[in-house]
Amino acid sequence: MNHAPRDMRRLAVEGIHNLRDLGGYRTRGGELTPWRRFLRADSPHRLTADGVTRLEAEGLGTVLDLRTAEECAAMPNPFANRPGVTYVHQPVFEELAPLKLAEIDIVGGDPLLDFYRIAVDDRHEALREILITIAGVPEGAVMFHCTVGKDRTGLVAALLLGLAEVAPEDIVEDYALTGSLIGQLVAEMLEHTRARGEDPDRHARLLAAPAETMQAALGHIEMRYGSVSGYLTHIGVPAGDRSALRDRLRGALRTPRPVG
Repeated sequence: MNHAPRDMRRLAVEGIHNLRDLGGYRTRGGELTPWRRFLRADSPHRLTADGVTRLEAEGLGTVLDLRTAEECAAMPNPFANRPGVTYVHQPVFEELAPLKLAEIDIVGGDPLLDFYRIAVDDRHEALREILITIAGVPEGAVMFHCTVGKDRTGLVAALLLGLAEVAPEDIVEDYALTGSLIGQLVAEMLEHTRARGEDPDRHARLLAAPAETMQAALGHIEMRYGSVSGYLTHIGVPAGDRSALRDRLRGALRTPRPVG
């Protein structure tokens, strides 16, 4: 096994479904990615007061919100004005209309892959700023999230793990794990789709987390940019920030493994 068991990675916190630690993945150099330094999540707007307190107790210091302004207004982030937590709104897309992707005729029939390619190839400035922000976090855990914690969050997680030279199969597994955690969110979103008179089957395609989609996305990065490190260089992440990210990803700050 190249990494810690799945059940160690998920944080069960009331009011959030897809909250996971990127710790415990073995890198190419043999180190394990550190615990409680990178958390990936769905939208925290449903967190209870106890849930917010629990995350702060886990060492949360920075929250990076990848959603659009419209999403943030509809589902306010409880950390946006929270003393002691740095909140940064850095959307991957200024506007997001994922349902339209399901109507596009894509070679191979994978609208999600098309979405990921668009993000990787066209959103250089946004992804650069997101990674620079993460590199500059001085201490504590950084939690980055979108709405479901699958697509925008999944891409950022893949870039971080790829930079640490975690095995591609482990990056794919980390992505696909979302599918087993968001059943309630998917059911709610499809119910809203039906209420609007739209096609739930088309929307359901965008709410899946198929392993082969992330495999293809990683393949696209390798083919076009050489590697994740090459991609970060291409989009303008400064060398110092790339180095800082690698240090954080390889345990240079030596955070302890979580107890519970």
